[in-house]
Amino acid sequence: MFEDRTAENILDEMLTGFGAGVRTDEGSLAFNACAKIAEKLEEAYADMEDIFDNINIDTMDLAHLIPYAQERGISFRYATFPAVRGVFYQEIETGLRFSCQDYIYEVTGKIEGFEYRLQCETEGTEANGTLGELVPVDYIDNYKGGQITEIISAGEDDEDTEAFRQRVIQSFQSLAFGGNKADYRRFINAIEGVGGCKPKRRAAGSPWIYCTIISNVYGKPSEELVKTVQSLIDPETNHGEGDGAAPICHNVLVSGVEEVKIDVETCITWDDGYSTDKNLSQINEALDAYLLKLRMEWENNEFNNTIVRISQIDARIMGIEGVVDVVGTKINMEERNLTVPYHAVPIKGDVNVI
Repeated sequence: MFEDRTAENILDEMLTGFGAGVRTDEGSLAFNACAKIAEKLEEAYADMEDIFDNINIDTMDLAHLIPYAQERGISFRYATFPAVRGVFYQEIETGLRFSCQDYIYEVTGKIEGFEYRLQCETEGTEANGTLGELVPVDYIDNYKGGQITEIISAGEDDEDTEAFRQRVIQSFQSLAFGGNKADYRRFINAIEGVGGCKPKRRAAGSPWIYCTIISNVYGKPSEELVKTVQSLIDPETNHGEGDGAAPICHNVLVSGVEEVKIDVETCITWDDGYSTDKNLSQINEALDAYLLKLRMEWENNEFNNTIVRISQIDARIMGIEGVVDVVGTKINMEERNLTVPYHAVPIKGDVNVI
């Protein structure tokens, strides 16, 4: 808006206003006096530009967007710490710390038996997927061993600024009120570990409202996360009583999205110097990226089925360096697109290149 309001332009305009008998060359009294004022005016215009930008949602910086969103009941998603299930062979005290691979975990509570909830000390997505042996950081007398067997809640990085901006903009397009679909999504999606949800109206004659959720890494959520969401929305012990976020008389059942395994078989012609043995990892990465894209679109796809398309698989394989041609691609042993129902998402299974 004020791109032309530079100190140089402002100074030229100020000096032009002096009469012909006044010296305005560099070093003159008029020049020196106006130069300082022009510099300050440039700063003032820059501040005005900043104020104008931060009035509009489209151009707000994150520092201004966060408090603005809070006024609409929308919170910025800061980085979180992964939570995992640790299975031991003895009683473990809360607060003890263990290492697994390159990460440190602290026992935060008991699940049942010798199973405990541990939280990683490294925030974000870096430690997601870490499974294996748990080694005590400090000496434990007669330690019998333990393993991380499940990721209960994957860690998240700080939310992308533009993704957050879109959530704020969408709040104007779909008003959350009184237990409508937008209201359920606003509340459920703010729960740590949830990546999206699909609230579904009750069928005629049914007392149930169904909410299907996906994890924040766009896969099947853990049983513990499903139970947490159920308890916060409509506790099982008092369905419909309004003890959770759901309005009174809303009987809500929360379930996790199902996973449909996608096995791919295809025939690839390679250029000289390339082969399936050398480039299988790129094929897997290409398929992973395609299926992840479909899973990330799951919530916005509403109650439409997800179509896994052979043409899209072929296109991504063709994008791999060294691939000359792709023919005869099959999904789950059939040479046709696969339809995944609205309550499920596709995950990569076996890949067979013939």
